[in-house]
Amino acid sequence: MKTGYFFDMDGTLYNNAFHTISHKTFQALYQLKDQKDMLFLATSRCLRELDHLPREMYNFPFDAKILDGGALILDTNNQIIEDTPISPTLMKEIETYCLNNDLLYRYSTKDGNYFGTKVKQAFYELEFSLYLNTPDYKPYENDIAYNVLICYETNKQKEEICQIARDCGIVFYPECVEIRANNIDKATAIQKIKHHFELDRIICFGDGENDIEMIKQADIGIAMKNGCDKVKEVADHITDSVDEDGIYTYLVKEKLVKEV
Repeated sequence: MKTGYFFDMDGTLYNNAFHTISHKTFQALYQLKDQKDMLFLATSRCLRELDHLPREMYNFPFDAKILDGGALILDTNNQIIEDTPISPTLMKEIETYCLNNDLLYRYSTKDGNYFGTKVKQAFYELEFSLYLNTPDYKPYENDIAYNVLICYETNKQKEEICQIARDCGIVFYPECVEIRANNIDKATAIQKIKHHFELDRIICFGDGENDIEMIKQADIGIAMKNGCDKVKEVADHITDSVDEDGIYTYLVKEKLVKEV
């Protein structure tokens, strides 16, 4: 049986609060690779937001990477397997709305990560605290964009943004909206990978609301103990938290790898 393992990154595989990884977990992942299982990253980060990860994680030989919440799938050489960008027309509408309302928005391309509007230093510092790098400032110019984050200030603005992006995939965070092309998320990307690599079984690990559909459609879906309640509700199993070697704990408990 050809098994594909899919791992969310922040809060699942990677403790982004402290920028640390579990060495036990990575030893277990290498065991899976030695067993000829296939391993995939499934994150809402863009490619540039992976640049400053710890070396062990940055260099790990994932068979493919799902980025931008499912909108971009790259192979081991960072070549596109499949992509679904946001339409340039919608991107222009987003930019116009954000400029008119003095709102911060950030968009990602295959090789870039940009603030589309000028921002205060505090936002650069926030981005650096999360990803150890920051977007460049570059107004949108018909770039091929895959993922947009808009920071809103009022419920009225939130509603107006949702109306502009009514035909898109939307994920809500506190004071922020993530936008992708319609019917695009980690779950749809996983199905594309399943077909591309002819996988028989899907095992997924996640912790956030944007992992819910991925966990639901997996043959086995595992939520982290530090995850949100909604993802735990749909999971087949709940493992220890990211800072307690949760992935490693599950893999050893189910005898999928040996204890290290």
